[in-house]
Amino acid sequence: MKNAKMFLMPSVMLFAAAPAGAQMALEDQIEALREDVVVLQRQAYRDKDAGISAGSSQEVIVRLGEMDENLRQAVGKIDELQYKIKTLEDKINLINKDVDLRLSQMEGKTVGGGSGAAEQPAQKFAAPVAQNAPAAIVGAGITKGDDLAPVKTKSAEEIYQEGQAALKAGQNDEAAALFTSLMTRYPEHKLAENAQYWLGEAYYAKKDYAKSAVTFAKGYEKYKNGNKGADNIFKLGMSFKELGKTKEACTAFVNLPKEFPKAEQALKDKAAKQAAALKCE
Repeated sequence: MKNAKMFLMPSVMLFAAAPAGAQMALEDQIEALREDVVVLQRQAYRDKDAGISAGSSQEVIVRLGEMDENLRQAVGKIDELQYKIKTLEDKINLINKDVDLRLSQMEGKTVGGGSGAAEQPAQKFAAPVAQNAPAAIVGAGITKGDDLAPVKTKSAEEIYQEGQAALKAGQNDEAAALFTSLMTRYPEHKLAENAQYWLGEAYYAKKDYAKSAVTFAKGYEKYKNGNKGADNIFKLGMSFKELGKTKEACTAFVNLPKEFPKAEQALKDKAAKQAAALKCE
């Protein structure tokens, strides 16, 4: 009967190998993206040293931001694959326990032997049962795992709250990872828009203004009619200002009240103050 378990293992291993292979493919993709980012960074430094126009440097910065976004999404997919692999491993362990139990029950049957001896009728293996013991201990509660509680995953709300807490504590890298995870696992959730905005805030807090500019720009484009539209365009302007892109910053600050006339007055006042400081026309 032990051969039965040996027969089951190859198919189980093949089933587990599928997500692992996908993870390796994503890791290769991430490594390629990282190499591309290094190349673009070197190009940006060469352009700067050679005195090439700001427009060319800005194009490199934007491309860096876009590639970082692709890298972020790939890392999020790896997180999701790792979770699926962990869940699959738990299921495989459960199947192995079930197989061991069934093999033990089969091997526990009494079979008559010897020359000329009459074969005794097979009897069910009777496992010792402790009084008042839970059914799961004696095997009655183990079937195919369908009756077991599923592995609990974090909800979008829980991830969002953890991201907010990390951001308030100044743990910007952790906050960025959490908001990225929320957008990857729950792209259609109502909190995805807020997660996009706060991801930009995490980059801005790190003074990584190129990444924050790309993140706020994508948030503005995707959620223009949402509750963070005006906030995204304002912080996009602030990111451009920190990057020394006065013209682009002015475009954001001047157009905020035009595109979002119903935005909070305090936010419109802040945009007007920034426009005045930059002497925007």
